Amino acid sequence: MHGSHGSRRLGVLLLAMTMFVVAASDAAFAKKKGKKKGPVEDPYAEYVWPAPPDKARIKLEDVIVGRADVEARTKWRRKLLGASPQAVYDTLKKPFAVAFDPQGRILVTDSGNAALIRFDRNGERMDVLGTQGTVRLKLPLGLTVTADGTIYVADAALLKVVAYDAEGKVVAVYGKAGELTNPTDAAVSPDGKRLFVADSKTHSIVVFDLETAEHVTSFGVRGKEAGQLHFPTSLVFGPEGNLFVVDQMNSRIQLFDPDNEFLDQFGALGIGYGNFVRPKDVAVDELGLIYVTDNAFNNVQLFDTDFSLLTFVGEGGGGPGQFHGASGIAVQGDRLAVVDQLGKRLQVFRFLVPKLE
Repeated sequence: MHGSHGSRRLGVLLLAMTMFVVAASDAAFAKKKGKKKGPVEDPYAEYVWPAPPDKARIKLEDVIVGRADVEARTKWRRKLLGASPQAVYDTLKKPFAVAFDPQGRILVTDSGNAALIRFDRNGERMDVLGTQGTVRLKLPLGLTVTADGTIYVADAALLKVVAYDAEGKVVAVYGKAGELTNPTDAAVSPDGKRLFVADSKTHSIVVFDLETAEHVTSFGVRGKEAGQLHFPTSLVFGPEGNLFVVDQMNSRIQLFDPDNEFLDQFGALGIGYGNFVRPKDVAVDELGLIYVTDNAFNNVQLFDTDFSLLTFVGEGGGGPGQFHGASGIAVQGDRLAVVDQLGKRLQVFRFLVPKLE
């Protein structure tokens, strides 16, 4: 009993000491900068969509360029919280795709850094994954994260999809010689049994057994008819179990049912609302709302379950809420993360009102 009480007192003492060091570190930083504690002004308060006088529904919440945007401010906090070693990964070089993990952390594939970058705003740290071990990323493109935190990254140079656990350890590799020619994205079926991979050069979707990594089937051929594909780049499952595929060179989104049969499509080549020129990525939220980035429009278009356009976010440019190459997109709850590829940054948006209001 005495040993138990002593251990508990020691644990409390260590926790108190850690909190004191963190607080003292923050105070020293604030004193050094000559700043007093108080409400922090929102630098993105004016960046909302739709623009006034319409009621704002979505606003820009954050812009992340690299380590300095999320990491703890002082060396004491960095030492206490831990982070990946500072190196060439300190800023994004050529981000491609983005995903949220179950803890709300943001993961970005960076083909320029040949790495998977994880930003943890609440934890004040940045981690670099996929650069160590026997399977190292070379040209990471699309990714997905499952409910258990497993991360699947499509690598167009390795010609494989690599699966990592939350600590960055390789747990599976998909794609034997000849099975994939240019994997650009991956998605896990809702039943957790199959891995679907967009293989753009073969204009097809390649399916693997999630547990055994064996090739199961493929579907899709090059063409412009319903169910045919022309450089599919991205894919995601919706809440009803249907697969949404970005059919990039056909400037449309196609839907396939759980049996891999063509179900529906929307979008066409054009510059009007609801059309696409170079669709890049697609995300679907828990309500079935559909988000599509367009690399030519440099925006995100938001559609309802009937494929009717609800609104759009962004435009071309280098300022907040603008894009030089809108690329990967991910949605989690009321948060929306979008890769600004040539801008070498990630922009995070938040819904201000209920999505269906």
